[in-house]
Formats: sequence, C-alpha cells, structure tokens
Amino acid sequence: MSCTIVFPGQGAQRTGMGADFCAEFPLARDTFAEASAAVGEDLLRICVERDPRLHRTEYTQPCVLTMEIAAYRVLVSESGWQPVAFGGHSLGEYAALVAAGVFELADGVRLVRTRGALMQQAVPEGAGAMAALILPGIADSGVADLVAEAGVEVANDNSTDQLVISGERDAVAAARVVLGERFPELRFVPLRVSAPFHSRWMRGIEDEFAGHLAECAPRMRAERAVAVTSNYTGEFHRPETLAEHLVRQISAPVRWTANMRALLRSGTPRYEVGPSAPLSKFFATLDAPVTRIATVADVRALPLSKAARAETVSAISSAAALTAAAPVTPRTAMPVAPEPAPAAMTSPTAAAAQPIREAQGLTIHRKSAATPSLRLFCWPFAGGKAAAYTPWRRQLPDWIELCVLELPARQRHLAQTPIRRFTDLVETALTAVLPLTDLPFAFFGHSLGALAAYEVARRLPEGIAPRALFLGGAVAPHLPRPGRLSELPDHEFVAAVGHYGGIPPEVRETPEVMALFLPALRSDFEIFDDYRFTPAAAPSCPAHLFGGRDDRQVAASQLEAWRDVLPGLRSTELLPGDHFFLVEQRAALLDSLADKLAAVRPDAVSA
Repeated sequence: MSCTIVFPGQGAQRTGMGADFCAEFPLARDTFAEASAAVGEDLLRICVERDPRLHRTEYTQPCVLTMEIAAYRVLVSESGWQPVAFGGHSLGEYAALVAAGVFELADGVRLVRTRGALMQQAVPEGAGAMAALILPGIADSGVADLVAEAGVEVANDNSTDQLVISGERDAVAAARVVLGERFPELRFVPLRVSAPFHSRWMRGIEDEFAGHLAECAPRMRAERAVAVTSNYTGEFHRPETLAEHLVRQISAPVRWTANMRALLRSGTPRYEVGPSAPLSKFFATLDAPVTRIATVADVRALPLSKAARAETVSAISSAAALTAAAPVTPRTAMPVAPEPAPAAMTSPTAAAAQPIREAQGLTIHRKSAATPSLRLFCWPFAGGKAAAYTPWRRQLPDWIELCVLELPARQRHLAQTPIRRFTDLVETALTAVLPLTDLPFAFFGHSLGALAAYEVARRLPEGIAPRALFLGGAVAPHLPRPGRLSELPDHEFVAAVGHYGGIPPEVRETPEVMALFLPALRSDFEIFDDYRFTPAAAPSCPAHLFGGRDDRQVAASQLEAWRDVLPGLRSTELLPGDHFFLVEQRAALLDSLADKLAAVRPDAVSA
C-alpha cells in the first residue's frame, strides 16, 4: 500500500519514547545502537531514564530523530507498505530525509546534534522567546502584520488556525499586549524553548552549519529528496537546491501549511510517526485525517494485510525471545542510583581500567585505582545493572579491585539470551570468575546476588575460596520459599515486586519505560524462583551478614538463620533503611566492608 509519512519536530519529545519499540523489535534496538554510536551518546538511555538532557536542544534533536526512524523502520518492516511522500516539521524534516534515504542515519543524527548545539549557542539563554498564536482563520486576520510591527517574526505557519512567533523576549512580550488588545479571542501560548528559533537570530550559525552539511555531501543521495517537502519553500525539494534550502531552513519560517497542501496531492493515507502527534491537529484544519504511530500498540492496530500480520506475529515472537531480560534502572525492584553508567567503570581512558570479561553473556566490569592486592566481586540483585555498584569504587580503598557482575540482555546487550535458571547462572558465573581468582578475592551479594555469591562460593574448586563472604538482604537459603512471583500476570507481578520498595514512581507510572524494564526484572525473578537449596559443604571463609532494620521482605530472624548454613559467620549488622539499605546507607556499609576486608588483606599485619 502506498502512503505518506510525516514526522513532528522538537517539542514532541517525552520520557519513555521508543522504549516499547526497543523492548519488542531488534530492528528498533539496532537503530538506537547505530545512532548512539554515531554521536557517542546512549540515546536510548536519555530517552527512557528521565535524563534532563532530553529537553536540551543539542540532545533533544538526535533523540527525537532516532526514535522516529526506529518507529518508522518497524512500521515499514511490519506493514510492507511503500511510502511515496515524506514531510517533517522543522527537525522532523531531517527524519523525513533519513526515511527517504537522502541521508544515512549516522549522518542525520550527527547533523541534527550539531544543528541543535549551534541553535542553542546562537542566542544567550533567556534572551529570546517563542509563542504559539491560536485563532480560527489566523492566516487572513492581519496578525502577521501586527507581529512584524512589534519587531517579532513568524517562525512557523503551522495551519490555518495557528502561527508561532519568535524574537527577543521583550519584543514577544510587547506583541502579546498588542495582540491581546486587537484580538481578545486569540490564545497566546508561550513555548518552553531556549532560543528564538526560525528567526533572523539564527542567521549567524548558517555558514558553520553549511560546512557540516558539506561533509555529508559524498554520502548524500540528493535525487531522493524529490519525495520530501521543504520547510523553506513549502514544496517538494529539488536535488540541486537541497543543501542550500536546509541551511536557510534554520532562520526562515517553517511553511508547514504549504507543506501539508503539497503532501495532500499524493492522495495517499497519511501517518504521523513520532513520540506524539501534533501534526495531525494541523492536518485536521484542512479536513485531512492522519493516523498516529507513537507506540507499538499503534502499529498493531493497523489494518495490515494477512501476510504482513503473520510476519508481524512471527517477528514479535522472535523479539520476545531475544528481549526477555531488557534493562532495568537501578532500583526497579532494586536501588536507583543516579550515578555514572557502567561504562564509566570500564572506560579505556579511566585509571587502571581493565577489559570487560564476558562469559555466555554475563559481564564482569573491572576497575581499580591502583595496583590491587584483592578483588571484590559484587553480585547483581534482581534486575540490577552494574551502575548500582559504580559509586563504590570512589569509596573503597585503592588496593581493592572492584569486579561487578552483570547478567546478560540489558544495557547495550538487549539481543543477548537471558539467563532463566539458577543453575545456569552459577555455571556461567563460575566460568567468568575462575580466571580472576589468581588474586585473593571476596564476594558481596545482595538479595538474589547473595544466593548467587553463596552458591558459587560453595562450588569453587578445592583450594580456591574467598577471603570473605558478605551477604545482604536475603532470607537464609534453607528456609521455606515464597510463591513464584515470576509466573504472575504483569500487573500482579509489578504490585508484588513493589512491596520490596524498589520501583520508583517515574518508572512505574511511565508505561513505555516499564514495558522496557519489565522483562529483565521478570527473568531475574525466574532465576530466584528456580533456586532450590541442597545440602553441600559450606564455604570455609569468614562470613558477614547485612540487613535493613525496616526491610519488610527479610526479617531479622530470617537473615540470622544463615548461621545454620554458614559455620564461618562472624557478624550480623542491621543498618537503618529498608530492603535497599545498600544505597540508603552506602557510606556505612562500605566503611564496614573496608574494615573487614582490611582484616583479610593478604599483606595485613596481625595486631
């Protein structure tokens, strides 16, 4: 089926955009990975983790473009449709050009990031302003003349009922007074922007942007631009003027009403692909309906052909198998840690950073600040990412090398096969850990990680044992097990896990984010549910227990019962806080760990 595709621009962004596409479709994940590599930023993380950069122009533009191309690629792949015309509003024009094959995605995201940074720098923040003017028949009302008299420019001709103005803050404020007196029925809506876009204030950056655009020329397929409308002219692009008109678009008004009329000439159904659907309202003023494509549910609701629908079911099933353990922000049933991502622990430029070790998808992130004399392996709690342990490096002694284990199918590795059985976790962990036991070592595990640390310690070959075993937030393994939470329906599972106090409201209340993180959480609880205690020799090393005084899931008596299976137990400490005391009381916990590790340090001197 032939169709027309339009893309909204800056202002359409929202937290969680693209998360559901990435949770189900490898094609969407690959798109985000490709774009992220091009700009050196984790764009998916910025989109889904309430990152304030999402609303900074330099980051907004590549994030919105990437989400739109990811959704567009999924739409075309699943439907089999053949778009014949493309349009995009401001930033959206670049998404349209990427979708039409004029620009490669890598060039597109680099261009719009540069474009956004230049636009941000063109005018001191706070010096400019923009506002939407909404009035039926505004195009023929004389509003534009009054605006010009006030020293303000029309930035967007969005529809027959809406204009956007741009200029100095004081001039925009003056225009508001004049317009209010002349058109009392006019709605004046200030926009949350950092500069007066699409105005003469942007002309100073055009030459520099033209240079960046010229760098893409060898890879640009300008002949394909004839299928894309130009914001600058209001008509379809011509190959010979493509670059010039993209440069001029920065300071010229967006002629979107003319764009819409040009696109309507194709006579094909229209679809708006993006985080939200502002363009459909503009098309409505021309009595032209537009179908919104903002979520996976929107794609599934389309009247696909029988063959395409069968392919969709197959693709979704395959994607589900690959993504059953999507990433979860620290504290989605475990602590939220607004700290640097795990990459900070493994950056090749960081001091004493070590290569990442992987075994069947399980990753060990290593870093030490000096020549280490002991390694501390930190085992993941359910749904956890290595980022939760990242800040420990700054608070542990320099002689300790921090080694954080991360389960597969999260972070940048969504396509990995998740681990679902506890025995598989232990076997995989043994494979990864054993080569690093050439140095004295200790284990720390919290919740699910405590069970993993304990069982791996029990199964190490003879002659290899931790110097110390630290276990926190876990019921003793031989006590009765709770019901299998992993088998509950999604809403019941989320409610049950919520009793641990670990799902932050911003995750729980954002369906797209929750949809992305839920598979990882569920697969980790499958591992937890699969655990069965069997009698075996206990670890011979000293052991120490930690718990939260207000932990509703692990009572002090259930924690203390570890004594039955740990003859080497030396201490039990209850710290203020709930199940996630390891974040709430990080300093106290690490002070205690450092003291106890100093006692078993290879070069420790007895008192």
